Amino acid sequence: MLGSPTLLDGAMGTALQARGLAADALPEEWLLSRPEEIAAVHTAHAAAGAGVLLTCSFNAAAPRLAARMGGARADDLCARAVGLARAAASGALVAGALGPTGLARPGDPSPRRSELGERYDQPARALAAAGADLLWLESQWDVGEARAALAAARRTGLPVAVTFTLRETRAGRFEAPDGTPAEDCLRAVAADGALAAGVNCVSPGPALAALAAWAAVALPVPFAAKPSPGPPGAVLSPSQFAAALAPALRGRAWLAGGCCGATAAHLAALGAALGAALAATTSPR
Repeated sequence: MLGSPTLLDGAMGTALQARGLAADALPEEWLLSRPEEIAAVHTAHAAAGAGVLLTCSFNAAAPRLAARMGGARADDLCARAVGLARAAASGALVAGALGPTGLARPGDPSPRRSELGERYDQPARALAAAGADLLWLESQWDVGEARAALAAARRTGLPVAVTFTLRETRAGRFEAPDGTPAEDCLRAVAADGALAAGVNCVSPGPALAALAAWAAVALPVPFAAKPSPGPPGAVLSPSQFAAALAPALRGRAWLAGGCCGATAAHLAALGAALGAALAATTSPR
């Protein structure tokens, strides 16, 4: 699983906003009121070639979900999310997605990491029980929380991928808010048993290419890259996005997809670029 070059999916949140989801709403709200829109996004990503679909359950471990949705049960929402992804593309892997809780603070020991891990227990079990093929912890930015989440997710028995959303320094490197280098973040979760490790919602430029090149020789698990094509009003075109990501693909970032702003068209262009990078790497000289 995830041992070969694979096109990952694109953005869910921004895709739903383009379909009318209010900017201050949570995507999971449409699991109950407009599930057909979520299904349409999954279907479009699969049609563009995505071999892994992340479920619409990003906020399932975060207190804001219960606060926003009242009596809706997180395990019911997770089951709906898995079902929609599975129905959209029976040939794709369904990855139960969980984002950060929002409770960790850089340099702050409270809440304890064990408490953070407990936030992931129920939704991870619910995603596994609903039939997810793997779990995907995305947009992590605190190494301690990521490790606690990974431990909770692995208790389900499913393989788990972890990606971090990190800031880019003036030196052209990625790091966590507390200054932890991206390389240390990835090493930590790889050592803890992650199936794959990488970054999401970062720039697709030189810093990503450098990290992919490092990962190709130093990271013991597959490297995953789901960069964003840009913020609203400055989104790269599909061809621009694929071109910007091409150096990372040549650096063997072969689990590649898109984050906020990435549409099915971005995925189609990226899929072509991934195929070209793979052909160039494997062709006889």
